[in-house]
Order: sequence, then C-alpha cells, then structure tokens
Amino acid sequence: AQYKMYLKILFGLHFLVLLTMWAKVGGEVLVEEFGIRWRFYKSLQLPSAYPWEYVWCFSFIPLIFALISFKRNKINLLRNHYYGQFIMGILPCSIGVGGQLPELIDYLRDMKNSQTPTFRGTFPMVIIWYIFFLVALQIHIFAMYFSYHLMTAWQPPKKKE
Repeated sequence: AQYKMYLKILFGLHFLVLLTMWAKVGGEVLVEEFGIRWRFYKSLQLPSAYPWEYVWCFSFIPLIFALISFKRNKINLLRNHYYGQFIMGILPCSIGVGGQLPELIDYLRDMKNSQTPTFRGTFPMVIIWYIFFLVALQIHIFAMYFSYHLMTAWQPPKKKE
C-alpha cells in the first residue's frame, strides 16, 4: 500500500511536468498547424518542438495502466506501466539528453556567442531542457522502481517442491 501511495505522488509530479510540456508542444501545434493566433505563446519565443517531445507527451498513458491496476492488484496492467515508463518516458528523455549534448557543450564553451535557442530571447533553452531531463528521469526511474516492487509483492507465492 505504501508503494501505491509513492506512485500516486510521483504521478502527480509527472502530471505537473506534463502540463508544461503539453502547453509548449500543444501551443506549437495550435499556432503552426491550426493557424490559431495566440499572442502569449508567440511572446515566449520558444523554439520548435523536437520529435522526442511529441513522444514524451504521451507518457501519461502508462500512468493510466498503473492507476487501473491499483484497484484489484492487476500485475499485467502494472507490467504495461513498467515497460511504458521506459518506452514513453526514459527513452525519449535519453534521446533528448543525447541530442541536446552538443548544444549544451557549445553553450558552455562560449556563452556570449552561442547559437543555442533561447526562451524569451535571453535564457538558453538547453539549460531548461537539462533541468527538465533531471526532473523527468528521476520521476520515471522512481516510478519504475516502485512498480517493480509492487509487481513482486503482488506475485502469488511460489510453491516449494
């Protein structure tokens, strides 16, 4: 029961981070694809979304599997959550870390003349991304850890011969 509580807290944190990503990626889709004029979004001057961001936006799906599994201790649904956390959470973040690394190195070598995209024209997005990666990876890793321990607790006892 304690692992369930920890997972629910992690899901709340995940949802808060997810809301910010949905605002960024969803805002871009609304402005670029649907032609909606959103003055606030334009004023943020955000760079275009990377492909891994779109995949990470679907990282709420494994949470649904876990929440459904809690009621009757369904191991299969929790296992789907476990692997979904890796595929839709850790993998896109890892791709993002690797993809942003040259940009981070470029920015750290020459902060004044770096060509890295900025937030509102001043703050480098690569720093924001690495803060995001730090938070998101911890959320996903701890969620997988607690899910694993829940799955082992829910396993029926093995018969001794």
